[in-house]
Amino acid sequence: MKAPAIFNVATREWRMMISSRNSRMLVLWVPLIVFTILAGIYSAGALRKIPVAVLDQDHSKLSRTITTFINASPDMKVTAHLQSEAQLKNYFLHHPEKAVFCIPRGLEKDVFKGKNTGINVLTNSTNIIYGNVLKRNAYHLIETVSGGALIKKLVAQGLTPKQAKQLALPIAVKTHSLFNPVYNYLYYLVPGLLTVLLQMIVFFMGTRSLNKEYKNDRQADLQRTSNHNILNIIVGKLLVYVGIGMTITFFISIIFNAFGIPYQNKIGETLLLFFLFILANATLGMALSALVKEEIVALDLALFYNSPAFIFSGFTFPIMGMPFFDQLWAQFIPYTHFLHAFFKIYQMGTPLTYVRQEFMILGIFILVGFLTTYVAMKLSPNEKLSSNLIIKEA
Repeated sequence: MKAPAIFNVATREWRMMISSRNSRMLVLWVPLIVFTILAGIYSAGALRKIPVAVLDQDHSKLSRTITTFINASPDMKVTAHLQSEAQLKNYFLHHPEKAVFCIPRGLEKDVFKGKNTGINVLTNSTNIIYGNVLKRNAYHLIETVSGGALIKKLVAQGLTPKQAKQLALPIAVKTHSLFNPVYNYLYYLVPGLLTVLLQMIVFFMGTRSLNKEYKNDRQADLQRTSNHNILNIIVGKLLVYVGIGMTITFFISIIFNAFGIPYQNKIGETLLLFFLFILANATLGMALSALVKEEIVALDLALFYNSPAFIFSGFTFPIMGMPFFDQLWAQFIPYTHFLHAFFKIYQMGTPLTYVRQEFMILGIFILVGFLTTYVAMKLSPNEKLSSNLIIKEA
């Protein structure tokens, strides 16, 4: 490969990119606008003060304490008080509240008599996020109130508060949520959304890399610029796509800092991971462009391949719970392996030793994409672009 020819191809490709309105939209406005909007959507981080209703049929000190605890929770707010069970019928169809706490008659008496009793919590789980947050808070709240009531009863029987607490809570469960302890959706969703869009942008650039030459009849110019060398074409174009991808990566880091998304101080490892990820998608996109000469068809195939990446990666649902075919398909998408390594590095701060497998798989994607592009260009004697190319010594 002759270095000047490689850089000539890269310069030519860059000029074509900035002169194309579609390319500018893809590599400039999508990251600047869409990335910022996505981060802004989740800037609140977590749901707070979800409206709930209370049906208090006991009207006791304990029931009022429960209502007070609900209001004191950062995740819930009592916005309605129901008077009878008849109001529960079709309640969620006409009201904004996402849950109803039903406190039965005689709750306080049953608690202090030692009888088993309970509080019914109806949740509107059409939105699973609302349902999960409310259920978690309901369990925690009722457990706290129940334990407090039992301790109060034991103290009234003559035990010290310490003795009462030991009897009421003989086994204390202490949980520690690591890496995202506040369950912040900004920290969880935004990195995944931005990186999957990065994959699609880079892959689409690669997918248009060669067939746009056919479409615009610029094959002869590319031959001259590359000094009739296939490797010069591939490497020169990849330089541009990787450069653009790494620039978008830098913008992602700006989004992280602007919205306060925490990350571990693993800058070198993170940059290496993004470099391999971008190169893998660029080479695979170029391979598709070399195999499918019709640009529209190639872009349709690229969309088909990339669209399910977010789902098949295990980001929204664990891969282990998917059908076998879906688990298998996930392994053929670079984003699956990138995402596993990305969360280990940026959230957990793990050394490279623990992501060695993911790095090797991304390397295999790069090798397959590069070789497929090279062979497809070399073995296309009927195409104007490749028919006159002469493979020269590097």
